[in-house]
Amino acid sequence: MIETYWDILDDNGDFPMMGKDIHPIVQKILIHKGITDVEAMKEFLSPKPQRTYDPFLMKNMREVVDVIVAHIQQGKSIWIYGDYDVDGVASIAVLMDFLKRFTSNLHYYIPLRAEEGYGLNCEAIEDIKKQGADLIITVDCGSTSVKEVQLARDLGMEIIVTDHHNLSDTVPNCLILNPKQGDCNYPFKLLCGCGIAFKLAQGIQKTLDAPKSYLNDLLDVVALATVADVVPLIDENRTLLKYGLKKMTNCTRPGLKGLIEVLDLAEKDITTTHIGFILGPHFNASGRIDDARAGVELLLETDGKKIEALIRHLVTCNHERKTIQDKGLELCKIRVEKNYLEDLFLVVDSEGTHEGVIGIIAGKIRDFYYKPTLIVTEGHEEGIMKGSGRSIDGMDIYEELKKCSDLFIKFGGHKNACGFSIERDKLETLRRRLNEQAKRIKEESPEVFVKTIKVYAELKPSELTEKLLMELERIEPYGMGNEKPQFLLSHLKVDNAPQGVAMGKNQEHLKLKGISSKWKDKIPVQAIGFGMADFYIKELKCPEEVDVVGFPRINEWNGYKNMQFMISDVKKSNQ
Repeated sequence: MIETYWDILDDNGDFPMMGKDIHPIVQKILIHKGITDVEAMKEFLSPKPQRTYDPFLMKNMREVVDVIVAHIQQGKSIWIYGDYDVDGVASIAVLMDFLKRFTSNLHYYIPLRAEEGYGLNCEAIEDIKKQGADLIITVDCGSTSVKEVQLARDLGMEIIVTDHHNLSDTVPNCLILNPKQGDCNYPFKLLCGCGIAFKLAQGIQKTLDAPKSYLNDLLDVVALATVADVVPLIDENRTLLKYGLKKMTNCTRPGLKGLIEVLDLAEKDITTTHIGFILGPHFNASGRIDDARAGVELLLETDGKKIEALIRHLVTCNHERKTIQDKGLELCKIRVEKNYLEDLFLVVDSEGTHEGVIGIIAGKIRDFYYKPTLIVTEGHEEGIMKGSGRSIDGMDIYEELKKCSDLFIKFGGHKNACGFSIERDKLETLRRRLNEQAKRIKEESPEVFVKTIKVYAELKPSELTEKLLMELERIEPYGMGNEKPQFLLSHLKVDNAPQGVAMGKNQEHLKLKGISSKWKDKIPVQAIGFGMADFYIKELKCPEEVDVVGFPRINEWNGYKNMQFMISDVKKSNQ
């Protein structure tokens, strides 16, 4: 296992408690998250949060809305141009679903991943012009597309960029909706692309005095994108997500409802886990393996037979994606172990792995070695590599790649993820320079390369109750920026070691049973660590007493319920 540091935040209960109706442990967690007054706590925990902002606080919103409304009223041809990931697909669906209520002269375009790559491209713009477009609205892309935007203008089209990615020093010459613009006063900067599209719809709804139900009908799709694009689940994102999850649980959108049913989620309250690990990957798979249009069509379609066919297609694509991904991941692990194990910044050639899965592989390699990671593969053009990157906490991968911008044909992204294209013969130079940069970062801040687990409180075994779990549910939905809180159970005296600690089909999972020697209550604890049996047996040598960090849950099986502590990390006690 990778090296971890436990940042134990608990101060043995010295926090000033803020309100009697909020559980003390929940209050500690919120205070550690920077939520320090009662009203802010109540807003965070509320099932009906109210934190949202006037769309017209966003720079250029008024001008953008006026341009779109004018095109609607004049019956002109409007094209939505998006990306091929879930955020792009959802963004297109949101604007198509909303704007169709006001105009029928509405179209959309998604580039093919392999042939066209991310973002605007000149051939697509020329093709859109030939089809009679008057206005292009980008969603989830365009912030760095200076040349492409100018081409659209030169061809006589108006173009509006809506995006959430970082902007370059030179920006496109058009109206831009992006809260990351330096002089934008919008209070929240971390909406996903679909969140920006929703704020645009909100601005148009206000201007045209249209029914608010037009906006409420979009929240299921906004929730899908907000989770899948891994933006922080705080502030306005949290508000949009909470209402969106309710909309998804009681889904009325025919295509999404059909997919939920096929994936055996119909009887469940939809959570961020369902979106992140089940629903989102199915929408992503079509854009990764085939054509992302299938995802848009599923979100917009109402015909039952067409929906069935689209769902079959997404499920097939996702199965294919998993197979390709697993093969590519194994290949990249072998290459790291053989050639790059000492590197601080991993740059790995995946040897022709389908470019649709290299982003996922980059994330998994990053997690496995806890190092910033770029995975590259052969592009559509000979000698051109396509790459995708994922970063670790404390390193802005976009800024690190920006220092190497002279090497790229094209690159973009944000703090945690990036995409790029590069000539093959420049790859070794990129690897060398990124590792030099990473070395300097480590010399100045060595803790960046050690995975930190924030431990919010130490729990007594007697505190592991259903009541605590119910209180912790109020902090959900969990995700980036609102990570599931981790707790410490210390001095667990294991009574099933060394035999009996391994379980599962291949004996890969860890199961510990015992009591804590630290507390007098002597309540037995059962702790489960997925994939940790080998580490516990071979690395820790089956210690008699351990400290474990994790999160409690209720395990239900065959009508029997018991409390389990799900282990994130385990160490010998007194270490």
